[in-house]
Amino acid sequence: MIAPQPPSSLPNLSRAFSFDAGRSVIVFGLAVIAVLWGCIAWHIGRERTRVLVDAATGVSNLAQVLDAHLQRTIAGLDQTLLVLKAEYQRDPDKFSLNAAVGYVAAARGIALQISLLDARGMLKDSTTPGFAPVNLADREHFQVHLVPNSTLFISKPVQGRTSGKWSIQLTRRLDRPDGGLAGVLVVSLDPSYLTEIYRSIDVGPNGAVALVGRDGVIRAAISSGKPQIGGRVADQALIEQIFDSRVGSIRAPGFLGETVRLLGYRTLTEQPMAVVVGRSIDDVLASHADTLFDDIVSGMLLTVAMGAALALLYRLVHRQELTTRALASKKAELVASRERLKRYVADLERIAEVAAHDLQEPLRRVVAYTQLLAKHAENALDAEGRDYVAQVVAGAQRMRKLVSDLEAYVAVDHLPEVDALTSAGGAVTAATERLAEPLREKSAMVKVGRLPDVAADDRSLTEIFTQLLDNAVRYSCPGRPAMIEVSAKDDGRVATFAVRDNGIGIEESARIRLFEIFHRLRGLDGQDGTGIGLATARRIVEHLGGHIWVESVPGEGSTFLFTLPMTVRCKQEGRDAQAA
Repeated sequence: MIAPQPPSSLPNLSRAFSFDAGRSVIVFGLAVIAVLWGCIAWHIGRERTRVLVDAATGVSNLAQVLDAHLQRTIAGLDQTLLVLKAEYQRDPDKFSLNAAVGYVAAARGIALQISLLDARGMLKDSTTPGFAPVNLADREHFQVHLVPNSTLFISKPVQGRTSGKWSIQLTRRLDRPDGGLAGVLVVSLDPSYLTEIYRSIDVGPNGAVALVGRDGVIRAAISSGKPQIGGRVADQALIEQIFDSRVGSIRAPGFLGETVRLLGYRTLTEQPMAVVVGRSIDDVLASHADTLFDDIVSGMLLTVAMGAALALLYRLVHRQELTTRALASKKAELVASRERLKRYVADLERIAEVAAHDLQEPLRRVVAYTQLLAKHAENALDAEGRDYVAQVVAGAQRMRKLVSDLEAYVAVDHLPEVDALTSAGGAVTAATERLAEPLREKSAMVKVGRLPDVAADDRSLTEIFTQLLDNAVRYSCPGRPAMIEVSAKDDGRVATFAVRDNGIGIEESARIRLFEIFHRLRGLDGQDGTGIGLATARRIVEHLGGHIWVESVPGEGSTFLFTLPMTVRCKQEGRDAQAA
């Protein structure tokens, strides 16, 4: 008889989990709804302040934009004055204002006229057809240049004595060779150019945009949709505050009327003027009632949406828990698989390392004793026998070379961490010394350009250049001297090296597997290569944090390029890169 088993506790635990999680979802949802309406209530109370702050930011940004535009406008007009001044001083007797104005275009559509005053303040020349000479010696823009100076002067708005038009004068002094006053060049800026721009700015029906001086005089302005030129700002203390702080925003009445406005302002860098943009407080707060209604409607919609989401979330809780368990199980399996893979890779590397090391000594003996045998039995062997012995020696030497290259390939993962920069030029020199005999046999010339220091150890960098130079020599083109050029370029962070030769080149189809271990180019089996050299170079470059590739034209030569960092990575970064 089989004893009855006690009922499993897992279903009870599952039900308890589902009940607790579901209740938590409901409590959480209700708490979120309560927080939502609390936030809405707080938001409604704070909305007025927020709207005002946003408006202050907006008028400040508009002031910045208008300031930048005005600065460009002034710079363009000043450039016109400087060009005309240079033309005048080049040959004052032959200077023609209208001819010189044809060289500049900055003032077109902005200036009412460009004129020239002589040393007495008389209007000597003008771009206005049929102008009449008039004495302007009493004007501020002439008086200021009686004292030698080389600065641009911008006047208050003045009304023309003959034209009756308002203008803002931008002037520069003209000097005689002895330093005396030769005259004054004047560009008359049309204030309506500025007022039309200010009119296009949306600051509300009771807003204002103005260009004012530190003296309180209004150069150009739009207030409640009406243009204003000249006149003064009544509150001089407000003007002083603006010019003292230079950039900012302020809430104040008394600027272009009694309307209370939010003012954003910026003073010009080199002129005692400021751009001021203002929005009426009443206009700003007009949108507050709309946002209040929007907040209440949004809160109701969100409450309904959250109620529906609570029901859906309640159903998803159990499914999510099952999914979490499944993911945890999969993660454990992946971790175990990764550990097994690490062990397999370590075992394979150990096998290759031991095989490479343990094969060296037997091969060394085979080569040595075969050479002794050939020397000892030289007279007893015929030509065919000596050829057999030579084949044995060549095969053994090739096997030694293969084992040596394999040992170098495996040793890459055990290279020391890089803790200093190494001279690439020194590494190339060491590599050419290693390959002195092959280079001499092929009459190869190696040209080395300026090479930077890189983050690599000397042994690894020398091995890279040795493999690439050896490859260039081995696959040189028969019938012409081998020419090898080593160069580099860098951007301060990464150096890109190039080893260029004039050898036989590489077909495009052969480049795909070029850096794979034991892969050798088809048709070159007579060459003394093991198919490990380029693979070793690739492993070293990647171990040092770079990458390697080849560009080639068959029959003309190949260029092997690789990159290396120019800064030493910290040890943790190096370990992370190797782990990845």
